[in-house]
Formats: sequence, C-alpha cells, structure tokens
Amino acid sequence: MREAIVKGWTRRRVVRVATKLGLRPDLGLPSMISHIERLRGQPIDIQVVTLPVTATGLTCFGEDRDTIVVNAAAEPLHRLLITLHELWHLIEDFVGPGPLARLWRQFVIGPLERWGLRQPKRTASAFGDHSVFDVDSLPHMLGALSPELVREVIAQRRPVKMRGEHNHGHDPAEVFARQMLQMIPLDEDSDGTGAITSSFAHRRTGI
Repeated sequence: MREAIVKGWTRRRVVRVATKLGLRPDLGLPSMISHIERLRGQPIDIQVVTLPVTATGLTCFGEDRDTIVVNAAAEPLHRLLITLHELWHLIEDFVGPGPLARLWRQFVIGPLERWGLRQPKRTASAFGDHSVFDVDSLPHMLGALSPELVREVIAQRRPVKMRGEHNHGHDPAEVFARQMLQMIPLDEDSDGTGAITSSFAHRRTGI
C-alpha cells in the first residue's frame, strides 16, 4: 500500500512539473531538449559512450553547459529512457513541492525528525551522487568520460548525478522517464526516433 501511494504521489509530481514547465514530449525528444535548454539558459551536450556496468547514464551540471552521458551499450529504447531520466535532473528543482508534499513535510516528517524518530536527510555532497566515484568503478568511469568533462567534475567540482544499473520504481527521475516515454512519438519522423520502434520487437531493452 505504501509503495503504491509513493508511486502515485511521485507520478502526480512529475506530471505537474512537466505541465508547469510546458514540456511537450509529443513533439519529440529534440524539441524537449531544446525547451529545457531555453529554461536553463545554456546548451545540453549529450554524449553516448560505453560506461562501466554499474552506470547507465549521468548528468553533470556545468557552468556554461550541461552534459548528459548515456551508455552506448544500452539498446535504443533503453538509451531514450536513460536520456529522459537524466533530463529530469536538469528540471527537478525548477518547481517546488506540491501542497500535499509540503503538508507531509510540515506535519509528519518535520516532527518525526525533531523528536529523533527519523534521521534527517543528508545534505547533497559537492559531487552530487558519490556512487559515480565508487572506488571500484572510478578508473573505468573516468576512462570513459571526455577529458573536458573529467576536468569539470574534479577540478571545478561540478555536481554530478548518476543513473545506476538498478533504479527504484518510485525514483522521480525514473517515473518521469517512463511517463514521458509513453508520449514521445516513436514512429518514423523528422526527429529521428523512428529507429527506436524496432526495440519493441525484442526483450533486450533492459527496462
């Protein structure tokens, strides 16, 4: 029951954010990316490279551009899902929590934390998700990324978020990706997503 409620709230939130920001997945992925670029005021560089098995994609929040890295080893439909997942990280802070979430925080989560019945959430690190820099996968991860991106992350300490091999069904980024995937046109059209339709004929999408 709790899982269903969390998923329902998360779905309502991602749809609310997409609607409020004017995202139009029905116009195709390139149109969505261009719209998010305008919202953020800087370009989004999407790189498709082979990543370690522990990572399927990542987002680096740059100073003058944002970078999304997608695992080249993923099937076409899976790569689209990964890209949508990473796009969520670029817009998730544009719209604050809804009224139900604010009430839940004010009257349930807040008191529980003050009374010591619930551990407060840890503040996000300067590097974002530290799983990107797991000791075992670090050499493979850095070797897969472009030197420019490595310098941005390490020298400039730009925040990074990673999509792992396994994702919780109630993760907002994953819910957003799946919701948008249902509305993106996958037929043969000018935005180039037509080739993705072939993935539906196989069970190897990894989704």
